[in-house]
Amino acid sequence: MPIVYACAVSHAPGITAWRDAAPPAQLQSVTDGFAQLRASFMAAKPERMLVLTSEHWANFFLDHVGAYCLGRADAYEGPVEPWLKLAKSQVPGDPVLATRLLEHAYAHGFELNHAHELRFDHGTMVPLNFLTPDFDVPLVPIIFNTLAPPRASAKRCFELGQVLRASLEKSPQRIAVVATGGMSHDPGERNHGFIDEAFDHRFLAQMSAGDGATLSAYSDQQLMAAGAGATELLSWICLAGVMNARPATTITYEPVTAWATGIGLIEYPPLPV
Repeated sequence: MPIVYACAVSHAPGITAWRDAAPPAQLQSVTDGFAQLRASFMAAKPERMLVLTSEHWANFFLDHVGAYCLGRADAYEGPVEPWLKLAKSQVPGDPVLATRLLEHAYAHGFELNHAHELRFDHGTMVPLNFLTPDFDVPLVPIIFNTLAPPRASAKRCFELGQVLRASLEKSPQRIAVVATGGMSHDPGERNHGFIDEAFDHRFLAQMSAGDGATLSAYSDQQLMAAGAGATELLSWICLAGVMNARPATTITYEPVTAWATGIGLIEYPPLPV
């Protein structure tokens, strides 16, 4: 069955942990943007979800780093952060869909790491809190290594998206695909608080134009120049591959200094079923 919904969102922990630190106008813009995405998500009636995400040493550290890790669990728990102001919840998984995606990826040149146990941090739980707060849509996560170089190239992430799409389209369920991360930010680094608005606007324009060639040509150095956290946009580039570089629509962009992150939300126009 075709993919029925797709979006990409920032996952800054401040969106829930330090909600009221943002200026009221920016907070309203982000809140309204997520509400619009949730309405579209619900209208699409997805039965399963693929989440392209990243994590922050919740599962992996320097003793075990892989380019990508696909989750195969029956359920996932999160968030791991007690200060995120989100209740700890169980999120259902779909091991059958996970295995199908994994085997298809291996057959087409992507030997993904995989795990039957994963914990979710803000990178996954903040977006899910807005899109599906009842956690009633079973999902398969793919966690991208964005913390420890070397990272997968933008080109490989885009190509992975194309491979995933071919498998997802054979699914009997209605599928939503959600990418999380970014935009520009430099958490915990010497430039903490840095937001590169010019970079963010360029990247959003490229996603909106469906410019797969430019998106897949980003170097690690170009992403790092927008802050270490901008490497999380590899998941957005993978989503562009999943969507065959279709044009997307920018819903919201706010450079929220209080959250030390450029907050971007995009979605793809309704997809025919």
